[in-house]
Amino acid sequence: MLLLTASLSSVQAKTLVAYYSYTGNCKAIASALSKQITTDVLEIQPAEKGLRYEANNYALGTQLLNAIKANPNDVNSYPAIDPVNCSIKDYQNVIIVTPLWWSQMAAPMQTFLFNYGRQMAGKNVGLIVSSASSGISGVEADCKRLVPNGNYYNKSLWIRSSQVAKASSLVSEWLQQINFMDNNTSNNMMIKVSDGSNTITYELNETSAAKSLYQMLPLEVTVQNYSNNEKIFYPPTAISYGADCIEGDCPAGTLALFSPWGNVVMYYGAANRYSGLYILGKAVNGANNISRLTGTIRVEAVGDTSGISQMKTDNEDNASRAYTLNGMTAAKESTGIIIRDGKKYMVK
Repeated sequence: MLLLTASLSSVQAKTLVAYYSYTGNCKAIASALSKQITTDVLEIQPAEKGLRYEANNYALGTQLLNAIKANPNDVNSYPAIDPVNCSIKDYQNVIIVTPLWWSQMAAPMQTFLFNYGRQMAGKNVGLIVSSASSGISGVEADCKRLVPNGNYYNKSLWIRSSQVAKASSLVSEWLQQINFMDNNTSNNMMIKVSDGSNTITYELNETSAAKSLYQMLPLEVTVQNYSNNEKIFYPPTAISYGADCIEGDCPAGTLALFSPWGNVVMYYGAANRYSGLYILGKAVNGANNISRLTGTIRVEAVGDTSGISQMKTDNEDNASRAYTLNGMTAAKESTGIIIRDGKKYMVK
């Protein structure tokens, strides 16, 4: 028997601020930002030092931007940057601070995002742009091209060169407008898979599909082999999903929903991006055990489920689903121990 368990915990989501600064304005903005929120700061630097991008009517800067525009999918189109000592997977929030060059994102920052943007899939992405006077829509378009699957905040921040002295207050207002303080804590949905001797722990993302799967717990299903790199199972009811779902490459350890068939996939070998294949989460422990899993799966919510979370003397109305210990949906008139939102309740 395979036991799949889940727990929900509130943790502080880590934030990365990545900036490139040519004139010093973006460095000042990143500094103002880091004084207001808990963050790690990463400076992007071109590999070739001392270049004057603005010389001869911005000839070099224009040349770099034109090379990217001509072949945006070719790594050789992007100027080299210094190696980055950073693990993007460790962060839930990424804030990009960049100058505008001729209505486009500065070339060195484009290099960084070309190299690491796809690793930001499903992460909360914010954009702060510094320019003399030009609007930032072109930079926003560059960012979404390079980070196609980011969960973008509802507003970017444009700070003109003449406003840098007010960066602290502008940043503060922006953080409030995007509700950053609310988003800076995340409810991590953890799913633990065990067959007694092999255990895998997954962390789900916050997409509608992942939440739908989590809300089904507990349940019982059967693990099946498929292809040479995945295990699959079919939930008893269809997983619901919306436009927030993430398509992308699936490295070993990825948990995904294959929406055309409705099955959940546990990858123990890498898989390419596929239409309708939505990433649900990733293995944070025991990924090497996925290929060994067999048998009937029991799914149940855990955490501190060894005890009763709360006593109830009547059947309260609740929008979330409730389940009996054998995985069946609990009727409104059910009594005894039921499970709702990952906790056990005694209903009399």
